[in-house]
Amino acid sequence: MNRLILVLILLFSISCEQGIENNDYIIIQKEDFTLIPLQSNKYFFEEIINPSNIGLVDDKILISEAWRVPEEHPRIHIVNSTDWTYDKPKGKHGEGPLELIDASLFYKGENPDTFWTYSMNRRKLVEYSMSNLTLLGKSEWKMTEPMMDLWFFTQATDSSFLGISRVSENRILEFDKEGNRIGGYGNWEKVKDRPELNYTQLAVLNGGFFKGNAEEGLFIRVGLFRDRLEIFNNRDKSFIIIDGPDLELPAFEIIGNELYLGPDPHFRYRDAVVTKNYIFALYGGVSHSDFNKTSVMATQIWVFDHMGQPLYNLKLDRSLINFVINEETNEFYGLTTDEDPGIAVYTIPKELL
Repeated sequence: MNRLILVLILLFSISCEQGIENNDYIIIQKEDFTLIPLQSNKYFFEEIINPSNIGLVDDKILISEAWRVPEEHPRIHIVNSTDWTYDKPKGKHGEGPLELIDASLFYKGENPDTFWTYSMNRRKLVEYSMSNLTLLGKSEWKMTEPMMDLWFFTQATDSSFLGISRVSENRILEFDKEGNRIGGYGNWEKVKDRPELNYTQLAVLNGGFFKGNAEEGLFIRVGLFRDRLEIFNNRDKSFIIIDGPDLELPAFEIIGNELYLGPDPHFRYRDAVVTKNYIFALYGGVSHSDFNKTSVMATQIWVFDHMGQPLYNLKLDRSLINFVINEETNEFYGLTTDEDPGIAVYTIPKELL
């Protein structure tokens, strides 16, 4: 990139937002990535009606159903990635013990036979066995009162969780295994010309997903409504902020005390995965109305190194809503958004091996 252009962009961005000078800050353009087109194989399972989230535990793929699927259907499906066969359903719908309304995120269990899922609707974790045939979980853990404002969270170490909230002055919060808050990291920067925005409104403006890799100590705030990734290093509590290519903030208005992004927001990043060497970020950039017309959500995965430097643009032959990476087989698996959604399987290109 021309050095003068980079300086001008940086000055423009700093003039728009203040307070990020204490973080490493990177502005990207599409031309910063080397394009690599990828082709996939797709697997369809008639047992899965409307998939919404994907997880991976060893060689088992975990698929959750969207909340609007009829209640008599299971909330979770297990698929074998070794031979692409359907294994079994999990997750009895309900509000009682060991039941759940939704399965928003998946986590590895303490042994290979178990996994956990996060029910955002009821703010609890439910543990399941891979081997038994019951839909019910085997145990559950309910979030404590200090954690109730978390939107997404994940295990950070053997003794702590990290999460993001919509009502906190910090970008990332830390809790111990008993659910007590033990830290908050990263203050929200003020928006030029709108200094009256409070931290709750700023959290909505910067809303998105929260993903990470506990072994690498790296976690990502994934910007849903703006072109922003925030890399958090849990070891030294530092941030790297990546903005662009679009540096404009999403259009919004304040109604009452709430920040409203309008009836047809653009969806930017849809998911991110941190591996041993890279950060993979699924990028969309489409409006909600366009997605409803075309069923195309995101067809690019932008690859960064752990310091946030842009490397590759993996151009996908199918639209995905989220994905996982299998570093043992050098593959990644994504949920497609076409008329008959299934699992798209891609081989990681040799440039990343």
